[in-house]
Amino acid sequence: MNVTEALRTWINYREQMARLYLVAGSTVRNQRAITIVLSNGLGDHQLEKLRKSHIELWMGQRLQTCAPVTVRGELNVLRQVLNWCVDEGHLLAKPRFPTLSVANVEADLPSDDAFLWVLAHVPEQHARALEFMMLTGLSPHELERVQVQDGGWSRSPTTPGQNHLLGIGQRDDFPVKQASRKRWVPLNDRARAIWYQATAGYQRTSTVFPSVAAMQKAIRRAFASDTYVPALPGADQVTPKLMRKWFASKVASQQPEHVLQRLMGHAPGSPITRRHYVRSNEGQGRDAVADLAV
Repeated sequence: MNVTEALRTWINYREQMARLYLVAGSTVRNQRAITIVLSNGLGDHQLEKLRKSHIELWMGQRLQTCAPVTVRGELNVLRQVLNWCVDEGHLLAKPRFPTLSVANVEADLPSDDAFLWVLAHVPEQHARALEFMMLTGLSPHELERVQVQDGGWSRSPTTPGQNHLLGIGQRDDFPVKQASRKRWVPLNDRARAIWYQATAGYQRTSTVFPSVAAMQKAIRRAFASDTYVPALPGADQVTPKLMRKWFASKVASQQPEHVLQRLMGHAPGSPITRRHYVRSNEGQGRDAVADLAV
């Protein structure tokens, strides 16, 4: 068995798990894309003859064109595949892996003007989806799996009136990676308006928003158009995933961390929230020191 055959066998197994709702379909789709990359670079090697040096040379080639964090994710999938091959008896022992360090430093968040520029220059349905993520903190893969039936009203015993909530992971066919990701997300007035507009006329089981791939394509087209202003700080860094980081940074400036973690579906006390999601931009830095005096 060569590496390509091992990758194909493993991804077929993962797809069976997704059909049984034991793993999120979005996770498997991402893993399938990574296995194609791995197959292109390492696929011809016989599984039992794969060595650390092969992986190290492939890693070096990938780092010529990809960010270290991307390559590390691909290495993690390869490690998972080889561990599975050992468990299934396809391989006696997996080879040692090279070490890849990723700097734990996040770039500054693009300016609010950069986000607004993107919203104004993509098609309406994509702008709605991107803004909805900014207002709710949903991840792109959560957003693309949301159905009409996931939105509803709930009367809180401690709060007068009604709250419009969006259920994430509440359906049997909407699995989440961790228990904390199963949650009810409150919608403010603007998010409710987007929801009503996006769901009007659709059946309960219809998906509401475009796919992640479609949103990314729309943003790339906006950058390639004549209307893009290169001088606008950070606009070309905006991605669908960055909408969730915008949300986290805004909420973090006004609410305790445990509130943000609940909204984002992070476990209480998780270091991931501040390490990877709470960011700042230059304008926030200026505002923070504007009124300081001795």
